[in-house]
Amino acid sequence: MTKEQIHNIYLHMTGKAEGLLEAGAEADFPIMFAEAIMEYNKSRELTDEEIMVLYEEYIETQYASESNVLGFGRAILRKASEK
Repeated sequence: MTKEQIHNIYLHMTGKAEGLLEAGAEADFPIMFAEAIMEYNKSRELTDEEIMVLYEEYIETQYASESNVLGFGRAILRKASEK
């Protein structure tokens, strides 16, 4: 996946998560983002626990920089391909 594709998925899922939160629903962004990456890339599924470990490695603050998002997206793809 390209940097642009990962970034576009990030933007889409951020908007979706914000909409869910505004509607009073729960939105677990790391899980939503990882599932979107895996669906787009037709990767094998990771467990929520595996996703959260990757998330903690790449996103350590509430503000996610573009390089962190790219690293997180690539880590998801790498981990999924190992399964």
